[in-house]
Amino acid sequence: MKTKQSKISLHQLEVFRSIVVAGSISKAASLINLSQPTLSQTLAGLEKTLNVQLVVRSRKSEIEMTPAGKFWYSRAIETLNLIHSAEVVHENLFVNKAVSINFGTTPSLQGNFDGLVAKAIKEIPQLQSLTITSFLGSKQICNALLSHKINIGVAAYDELKGHQSSLKIINLYYDKRLWAVPRSVPIEDVLASINKKECVGDHECLTRYVGLQNAQTWNRRTVDWYQEKLPLSFQFYGVSTHLSAVQIASTGIATCHVPVTLIGNLPSRVKESLVFYDTGETGREVCLAFPKHMQSIKPFMDFSTEVQRILRQEIASSTGIVYAPLPLNS
Repeated sequence: MKTKQSKISLHQLEVFRSIVVAGSISKAASLINLSQPTLSQTLAGLEKTLNVQLVVRSRKSEIEMTPAGKFWYSRAIETLNLIHSAEVVHENLFVNKAVSINFGTTPSLQGNFDGLVAKAIKEIPQLQSLTITSFLGSKQICNALLSHKINIGVAAYDELKGHQSSLKIINLYYDKRLWAVPRSVPIEDVLASINKKECVGDHECLTRYVGLQNAQTWNRRTVDWYQEKLPLSFQFYGVSTHLSAVQIASTGIATCHVPVTLIGNLPSRVKESLVFYDTGETGREVCLAFPKHMQSIKPFMDFSTEVQRILRQEIASSTGIVYAPLPLNS
C-alpha cells in the first residue's frame, strides 16, 4: 500500500509561521535571516499547493490572515512544535544527554537577572550550558520563543498573552510604574503641577516626556497617564528601551515612566540626578515563559522552578528601593 506524500514542506510551514508571528514579511526576514523575495515566494508556493489564499496582501503594516490562514497557522504551530519537541528529546536522550538553556531577557531586566539565572543553572547537574541573549523588548522575546531561538525567557505578559496554546506562562511579579523626574524640580512644584494639571514653575522638563516605541501597551498607558495628570505635556522623544528613556530624563530635559525593577541596574550618576515617584499603577506583569513541550524534560523544569524561586526572592528583597510615594493617582 502506497503512502501518500505531503506536498507541504516543514520549511513552508516555518516561513508561514514566522510571517504571522513577526506581523509582516519584512519583519520576518530579519527574524529567520531570509530575504523578503524568498519569503514571498515560499508563501506563494504554499498558497499554490493548498489552492487557497492564506494572508491578505495590503498596504497595512500588519498582515491579516484569511480563515484558511488561521487554520493553517494553528496547524503549523502544532506540527513545528511537535518536530522541535522530538528533536530536543532526541538530543537529550541520544546525543548530548544534557540540556542547554537559551535564556532571553530585556535590557531593563538583564543586568539584575544574569547572575541570578547563572546561579540557578549551577543547581542542576544535567544542564550542559547557559546562553543569555538580550532583546529590545518583550515582543521580541515572545517571537524568539515561538521561533525556537531561545527556550526560556522573562517578558511582560501583555506581549505573551494570546500564545498560551504554545507557551507555558508563569507569573513572577508585578512591576510598579514609577515617574522619573529630574531632581532639579522641587517636590512642591511636582505636586502642584499634578494637582493643577499644568506645569508650575519654570520647568521645561515637565512639558516633555519620553515614550517607548517597542512596547505598545506600556506606551499607551504612559500616554493616558500624562493626558490625565499633565495634559499640557507631550511626547517629544521616542526610544527603544526603558534605559534610554531614563538616560534622557537624567539630563534634565524631560520626564519618563520606568519599571521599578530597572532602578537597581542604573548607574549611580543616573539615579542621583532623578527622583522616582510612585504613580500608584502596575507597569507590567513580568512572567517566565517557555515552550510547553519543554515540560517533558525534567532537568529543564527543575531549572525553571529554581529560576522562579530565585527571581521571586530577589524581587521580594529589593522592595526597599527608595522612591517617593506621592498620591499621584488621587
